[in-house]
Amino acid sequence: MANVSKLSLAALRDRIAAGTREVRMVHNSKADGTGVTVVSDMIYIPKFRIPAGIWDGGAFPPQDLLLGGFLIDKYPCSQPDATSTSRGSTPANNPGLVAAVSRQGVVPWTEIDQNNSKVACANRIINGRQCHLVTMKEAATIAFLIKLLGHDIRGNNSWGRDYRDPDLWEYYGIADPTVASYTQQYSPNRKYSRCLTGTGPLSWSHNGMANGVFDWVGNVWEWMDFVIDCGRYRAILTAAISDADGITATDTAIVIGNVQNPELWPASNGLVLIKAEGTNTDEYVIYGSFVDNGNGTYTLTGCQRGQLGTSASAHSNGAVVERIVDYCVIPGGWTAKVADGGLNNTTNPATFTISDLMLGPGCAGVAVGDVLQCENEQLTITAVSGNTITASRGANGSTVAAHAQGVGIAKISPQMSNNDAASTDTTYGAWQFGKFLTMRTEPELAALALPASVNASGNEEWKDGYWARWKGQRAALRGGYWADGSYARSGFALHLDIPPWYAGIHLGFRAALSL
Repeated sequence: MANVSKLSLAALRDRIAAGTREVRMVHNSKADGTGVTVVSDMIYIPKFRIPAGIWDGGAFPPQDLLLGGFLIDKYPCSQPDATSTSRGSTPANNPGLVAAVSRQGVVPWTEIDQNNSKVACANRIINGRQCHLVTMKEAATIAFLIKLLGHDIRGNNSWGRDYRDPDLWEYYGIADPTVASYTQQYSPNRKYSRCLTGTGPLSWSHNGMANGVFDWVGNVWEWMDFVIDCGRYRAILTAAISDADGITATDTAIVIGNVQNPELWPASNGLVLIKAEGTNTDEYVIYGSFVDNGNGTYTLTGCQRGQLGTSASAHSNGAVVERIVDYCVIPGGWTAKVADGGLNNTTNPATFTISDLMLGPGCAGVAVGDVLQCENEQLTITAVSGNTITASRGANGSTVAAHAQGVGIAKISPQMSNNDAASTDTTYGAWQFGKFLTMRTEPELAALALPASVNASGNEEWKDGYWARWKGQRAALRGGYWADGSYARSGFALHLDIPPWYAGIHLGFRAALSL
């Protein structure tokens, strides 16, 4: 068998093309099997390797990326009874037992939030297995694959066509008639905004072929199974206690099995959460070392039980164990929590302490001059002493307000624009924008296509835009929509500024199935 890491780029592309195939999945339209038989078109993305150092002048990826080996919807999801003139009969944001399908030439399922998108995906059961909302890694796999294949992908990022293509009918998709009134309101000289699924030219597929993943760029932003909180991403990997007798509340060595990605578990000083089962409660544990037992199990040694305000308790064999690692996704920024009552007032300046500090890429630490986002208020640091900060209030026209102990606080990115800083909108408000410059290279993040650095103009390596807010929960959206133009042209475009409960006509989703 050929050594894939030594294949030429042309041979690697040929191997991927040979393994890519369309699969028509027959399933029921409802999770409980009481619906009708429907078919979803999915694309098998074969396993492939991206050799280290082929992009960014040899800087990315830092090591070979092993990707693929899953099925993903060929088209954005629609309702089982959707047509070319109707979204279907299911309430948009209340799927119940209704399964999302992947079909061409119909109205996409939009006006659905992230959680209900997950439900609609899980309702699709194929051979006894639930589908799931596309993960960040699966989405990044498609974007990396587009780049690896050398396909100059196009999509609906300019009111029915790609802004780079001629204004000729053959470059348009088929207009979605259910949003005609929206189109007339916001673009009265055009007939197009959103298009029916998979109705654009072949250039709208990830590989430029009929067996590709369509509408990856533009048309509708698509929910990802990825959430941040005040700029913090909590990465979770799972395992299970592997001890016939379980563990007691005093055990300091815990054997675990079914370990997901053991190479990504910290070798020392790691944090895990043992999930409640039966009458037990959730318990955080800090372990001293992660030891490979050589038989598929691992031992967490030197365990400090009952951490982070939880109590040590007994747990049975098979109890779920979650490895927890936090990352800051703010280029040049940091995220933390207010640790005392120092901001629970309108005093100006204010002195307060922070905890749970996590630095973003390119950030050396907390420093004088940092501009902070705390709920709707922006602040500017004037002094730092350890984890104690003094800051002037109401920066950039924002309103001074009291902030309770435990609330999230973040240094906004100095690499991105600072927009609507004076907004008092408690849900949205201040936001930032930049264009991809470089990618994160940490082993756990390299395959997620998260930006390490951005600026106003970006570069031709990654091309796309990055939108974000650093207060509260935000769920990821990728791909762009019909009005994003040059900000969404390569498949990497990323929104981290919308709360997971939001639903809009420009937000959709698609499903995947692990193999």
